[in-house]
Amino acid sequence: MIKQLLFFLLSLTIAFSQTPDDRGYIVNVGDDSPSFVLDFPDGSQTSLADLKGQVTMLQFTASWCQVCREEMPQIEKKIWKVYKNLGLNVIGIDRDEPADVVTKFAKEVKVTYPLALDPGADIFALFADRNSGVTRNIILGPDGKIVFLTRLFEIQEFVDMKRIIHILLVDQLKEEKISLAAKKQIIRQLKKQQSKSERYSIRKLETELFKAERELNRKERKLALAEMRL
Repeated sequence: MIKQLLFFLLSLTIAFSQTPDDRGYIVNVGDDSPSFVLDFPDGSQTSLADLKGQVTMLQFTASWCQVCREEMPQIEKKIWKVYKNLGLNVIGIDRDEPADVVTKFAKEVKVTYPLALDPGADIFALFADRNSGVTRNIILGPDGKIVFLTRLFEIQEFVDMKRIIHILLVDQLKEEKISLAAKKQIIRQLKKQQSKSERYSIRKLETELFKAERELNRKERKLALAEMRL
């Protein structure tokens, strides 16, 4: 009897957690992202595990969705082109359309960020009620947690989303700089104790760290310029 009661309560909990909100979402800001694997028209794949450690924007779309066609050029121009070399992934996820349609769709709306396939809307259904509509974006932090959710294409929400993305990328850059500083400290300690046989390896590490520092400085300048346009 107790086992049956516990099973009943667990079933209620699961059902409640899957109840869509007023925008159709079954996930919330702060949740861990559901695990997924995305297939692309060229045969390549990516997964949530591959995206960990990076800021990611998942954009649910379809060729028949007029609002998506209005939003996607704005994503291309104001988000993807601005942040694509600064640590942001943007992945469109096309609802239940074949690869040739998805490829044609990308050309029609002139987006260069990748569009993944979603047969049966199975990826969509991990985040929202399967019967609810597309034109929605999900922002994932480097830790895989959901940070922001949008629905339809509303200008203020779009602006807020871009600001959230910018803040996440700035925070990620800070973490990378802290990590780089720690590595430089280790190198300094190694140099004090190095033997002749270790000099080449340490010089190689110093060169790699110099390149990494230069890249982080480039990102920092680019993010500062992007912040002026927010």
